[in-house]
Amino acid sequence: MRRFRASDGAELAYLEQGSGNARLLFVHGWQADHTVWDDVISGLGPAVQSVAVDLRGSGSSDGACGPRNLERFAADLRELVDALGIAPVVVVAHSMGATVALRLAIDAPETVGGLILIAPVPASGAGFSPKGTDYLRATAGDPVAARKWLSGMFAGELDATVLDRLCAAAGKTPRDAALEGFESWANADFAEETRAISVPAIVVAPERDNPEMYQRKVAALLSNARFLLLPDSGHYAILERPGDIVTIINDMKDRLLRPA
Repeated sequence: MRRFRASDGAELAYLEQGSGNARLLFVHGWQADHTVWDDVISGLGPAVQSVAVDLRGSGSSDGACGPRNLERFAADLRELVDALGIAPVVVVAHSMGATVALRLAIDAPETVGGLILIAPVPASGAGFSPKGTDYLRATAGDPVAARKWLSGMFAGELDATVLDRLCAAAGKTPRDAALEGFESWANADFAEETRAISVPAIVVAPERDNPEMYQRKVAALLSNARFLLLPDSGHYAILERPGDIVTIINDMKDRLLRPA
């Protein structure tokens, strides 16, 4: 892991692999870290420059100061991309990370050359019921509750080692950081702003998750988006179907790099 110092002094961790004209920034979701992308990045190979970040409050950035919210996460990504000199990047993001990516594309459009949003939390918020909100809040800082929650994020039976990896990442997220981040993404309210995003985008909707919401509340608002339904997959399709995610990324990469 490498370290990056943000403008407010916070030290953030990221992993950089590969090289080439295709530059990809990977953004994880809530109570996760960069390791959720390991299988995808491995499948892309060394000819792609991949940067996978641990958002502040997560993974090896768990000790970073706040705020831990969408705006600060997006600012951190912009500063990292600027520091590495890799703009514009294709941002590949999952769940809450996709909400961060949308915020980044609005706040720093010169940073983003394309978006691949997988099971994205809408910019209009998650729409959880009070019971659902209480359930998710209770997973923060509780390994038993977190494991039960994460085990339900897949369409089929999951290899125990993959679930262990997810739970380990959740265990690195301090409860206060997890709850602060949750309030930000679960109650996001900038959907109308996303209509201004014009870069090519792919919205990937796992079939066993909530595809109708992803189409209506995310893809339909983006002027240059394709909507893809991913069969036989749950919320964590990036771990359940990494080969399919690699294919989707390669298609976007090839279209963006193709000479006009």
